[in-house]
Amino acid sequence: MAQYDYIEKAVKVSRREFIGIVGVAGAILWTGAYVATDLVQDRTKYIKLRAQGIYADDVKAKIRQSHNNQAVTDVYKKFAHNPLSNLAEELFHTKYVDRTKLV
Repeated sequence: MAQYDYIEKAVKVSRREFIGIVGVAGAILWTGAYVATDLVQDRTKYIKLRAQGIYADDVKAKIRQSHNNQAVTDVYKKFAHNPLSNLAEELFHTKYVDRTKLV
């Protein structure tokens, strides 16, 4: 059987120093967690307020459908030719990203 000669380093930390170190580490962790939580709450609040503003603007709008909007139809006639052309798909259409977990 192998024998190992291992001498442990003596670390001299008193109880008072240990409690102080743990207290400082806890305060740093608590502060970081508080800041992170505060940022997430602010972001969530901003997203909800923005959505409410968009819905309020949508209710006030006279034309609420893009295919009834004269400006959109003019852009398609002059520039993108028709709604499903490759150029129109590239320029006007976005990819859906599920953001329900953010709210």
